[in-house]
Amino acid sequence: MNNFAKIIEIERGNIKFAYVQNDEINYLDLFDQFLAEEGHHELLDPSDRIERYTYLINHEKTKFIFKIDGGVEHRLERRIIAKLTGDFYFNLIHKLAKISLDKCDIAYELYLVAFDKVTKRHYMIFNFIEGRSLKWEEMATYGEQIKNCIEKLHSYNLVSNDIHGGNFILTPEGTIKAIDLTNSGFIWLTKANDAIELRERFGIKIKVPVIAMTIKKFTHGFKRLSRKIRGKKD
Repeated sequence: MNNFAKIIEIERGNIKFAYVQNDEINYLDLFDQFLAEEGHHELLDPSDRIERYTYLINHEKTKFIFKIDGGVEHRLERRIIAKLTGDFYFNLIHKLAKISLDKCDIAYELYLVAFDKVTKRHYMIFNFIEGRSLKWEEMATYGEQIKNCIEKLHSYNLVSNDIHGGNFILTPEGTIKAIDLTNSGFIWLTKANDAIELRERFGIKIKVPVIAMTIKKFTHGFKRLSRKIRGKKD
């Protein structure tokens, strides 16, 4: 059983870990087992971004998602923000643990995060959520659930920042869960991205700080004007 109140942080050689204590599954052992068998698991949703892979793994009749992120941020402003706010994934495991402790069933669970200081790779172990991604045309149909889901995520200072059907799972029970979340950067401002995308794409309205919406509306308008001038479509 997972104890989300206890996240253990250790270093082993060049790798730093943060993982949830579990009385039945040793996530460090699961991590080692995966690395020993890397390349022999089912690859899910191959990314077009270099060094980002997602695998489905089975362990004692339980399914897990194992993600590798070897992407290095080259943009100076993003690197500065990361220095100020801390490691994206190590922050994420604590925020998702709080959601699980509150029994707020709106997102996936993150059990382990590892960072290799030499290769600059991040590794994550998530739970596998049974169900399917929403289709674009279904977003409005499940609008109220999506609205509640995003508003609750915002209350934990988590955002989607990429609102589309593929980032929401419809479970067999008919509930909606969000995946592929963001918790880095200026969250109060990024929340406005969610609000704008929900309203403009799917007609779903959520509340965010007025100043954040004002800034984002201006930047979105400027980008559109810039693209129009350069002859590019939205």
